[in-house]
Amino acid sequence: MKHSYLRSNLMACLLTIAIAGGYLFTSCEDWTDPEEVDYTIQGPDKQNPELWARYMESLRIYKLEREHYITYASFNNGVEPSKNEGNYLRSLPDSLDFVTLANSENITAADREDIPGLQEKSTRVLYHVDYAKKMTELPDDAALGAWLDKAVATVAELNMDGFAFSGIPLYGGTDTEQAARKASARLIVSKLSATGKALVFEGDPTFVDAADMEKLNYVVLNTADIERAVALKLLVANTLETHTTLSKKQLILATKMNGKLADENGTWHNAVLEIPNRVVGLGPLGGMAIYSIGEDYYQPEKNYHTCRTAIQTMNPSM
Repeated sequence: MKHSYLRSNLMACLLTIAIAGGYLFTSCEDWTDPEEVDYTIQGPDKQNPELWARYMESLRIYKLEREHYITYASFNNGVEPSKNEGNYLRSLPDSLDFVTLANSENITAADREDIPGLQEKSTRVLYHVDYAKKMTELPDDAALGAWLDKAVATVAELNMDGFAFSGIPLYGGTDTEQAARKASARLIVSKLSATGKALVFEGDPTFVDAADMEKLNYVVLNTADIERAVALKLLVANTLETHTTLSKKQLILATKMNGKLADENGTWHNAVLEIPNRVVGLGPLGGMAIYSIGEDYYQPEKNYHTCRTAIQTMNPSM
């Protein structure tokens, strides 16, 4: 009896659906034609232009007029096809001062589209001249000069805000080899600084001629892989003692997403959240740099939230 009851109810339900469906088809003929619906998503600049303009002005004043600790980011651009929204420049925090395109020789159409959006927020976008990686392919000054000219032309074409460059000092070698390496460094600084745009060096500042140090806006020190606060302190102290023409405010401490830093008591911290305390305590220095900033974009306690917290730690009134 139980099965018969279930079958009867099932048949009744199907009959009801069939009857209802018949009425639906006979009564809805007049409005079954497809109709276009506008699902265009409007950004905040279109939703409230006046409020957006005020926000852009507040960012401009904060970044370009107010004295504050700098936040510099290195972004692994050129990822195509993108895996998620974190691969786009538009996804970066608004309060970054500088963003360097780590893969500047492969600037995609998406990168080109996003660069003006960052600049509207007064974030300066830099072309990365990675001489440390490229120098074995550049046998002489003529090859180096031609390579630098391409970088300068790209920056002019895209109206970018300047350059970051890297280089490795020659710690040994003959006098001739040392002189050649120094000449390369001087040529890089000469060509890039002549544009009048921002100039940042990433690495050991021994690579840069002492006379050229004043031409640099900032030096991003090699601290991203340091995991102990004691070692960090020693490197900063030795750098400032060795390079007397380098001011504290030019010096930026590097870290990376997912990095760890142990304090003097051996307690481990998220490096992105701990470095701001060292920027203030060891100087005050110029600010902090975050490498691999696009990693873990969708983890709320990682990329965006972590970066924002670090920036606000250094600049609590922003």
